Amino acid sequence: QKPQPAVAAAEAAGKTQDQDEAEDDNDDDPGPSEHDLVIRDGFPALRIPGSKAYKPMLQGDEPLPRYPFWTSPNAIHFHPDHLETLRQDCETVFTARDKPDGAAYSAGQTFFLPCNRTPRCALEALAMMIFRKHTEHLEPGTFDPATSGANWWTLVMDENKNKPTNATAHGEDKPGDEEEDDEDEVGLHFDADYELEEQTTNILLHPRVGTVTYLSDYGAPTVVFNLKSPAMDDLERKALEKNIDKAWLSHPELGKHTAFDGRLLHGAPALYFPSRVGHNNKPKDTSGTEPDAKRQKLDQKRYTLLVNIWLNHWVMDAALLDDEVCSRLKTPWETESGNLKGDDSYVPPFSWNKDVDLTKPSLAGKTVKLAPSKINPAGEDEIALCNHNVTVKYNPLMEECHSASSLGPSVELELEEGAISLHVGEVLQADEDGE
Repeated sequence: QKPQPAVAAAEAAGKTQDQDEAEDDNDDDPGPSEHDLVIRDGFPALRIPGSKAYKPMLQGDEPLPRYPFWTSPNAIHFHPDHLETLRQDCETVFTARDKPDGAAYSAGQTFFLPCNRTPRCALEALAMMIFRKHTEHLEPGTFDPATSGANWWTLVMDENKNKPTNATAHGEDKPGDEEEDDEDEVGLHFDADYELEEQTTNILLHPRVGTVTYLSDYGAPTVVFNLKSPAMDDLERKALEKNIDKAWLSHPELGKHTAFDGRLLHGAPALYFPSRVGHNNKPKDTSGTEPDAKRQKLDQKRYTLLVNIWLNHWVMDAALLDDEVCSRLKTPWETESGNLKGDDSYVPPFSWNKDVDLTKPSLAGKTVKLAPSKINPAGEDEIALCNHNVTVKYNPLMEECHSASSLGPSVELELEEGAISLHVGEVLQADEDGE
């Protein structure tokens, strides 16, 4: 049963160790209870392991997230016999759709699987495997299993059916733009509990880690910007206008896994950072695992599984995958305890690559510098972010953005001041907020 949402929240702010100890000695101040939502730096606070009573971790280094950005190819092996059905399952549960006119956010649905519950299907099992890989180093007692788990959903982006509609490029169209304009886009956003934000107007609560797992080689890269969401007391959202000094690009590759600090701005702005296809770079060759004809058809779609790692908070507007939908999924899945007859013919549809270690930094990819252009900046987007209208300005030359995107499967962008900037506008009105 889904826990009731917390009705009170407290930002963990700047207490000294002496203050903490003084509060511990004060019998008149029992402190927060385990039913309170205690927030530390945009996250639900972790718990201090080994404490006799509930005590949130408000000081010292935190064990998660480890890195602002991490990525590895071949992190997950997908069995070729099950890859097609796994992609079909992604399409079955895919409910994200274009943002309705006037709405602040997309109307897509996400799902939540607490880590004390047994997965019922292959996609839930994949989401839970990712959750456990990211949390297996944490001490027992750091989080409550009943309110911690995988907030997951799928995205299937098909260039033949959808086109970006919110991006505007300066200058006239040039030959070759048509193919790039056909690519699907994922608008820039923060991963957060948006139902909580709607109810409180100023609390943007984030997962510890956001992750993207790619089930095909096609599509625009995920772009993660080194920009965290504003604090609760920043009502005008001025922190969004801070200089962005770094970003990371992660191009889709079958089996690739990308993770990042759950507070960071990200998306897939394909107009400015397109797929490597079309830039004389073919996606990696996995023809040994799939027939060529089947690959040609499926690689026109960008299949991703998104899994956010939440600790000590059940996302308010996410629920268990519906039983009826679960029953329609095609990929076979058996737990070890469920395979009582020891069926040797069963082959798991996926497995984690034992050579991939999440505790070690990513292997270095290509690095490139981008500077703003005073002559012909690439363009700008109008987006809804933190309950405000926000303009995102891509100020390098368009060809420099495209060149950076084509450098390799993973690219680090060193951004000069003003290369990519956000400009906060008016607060969203009720009709713009989809209410």
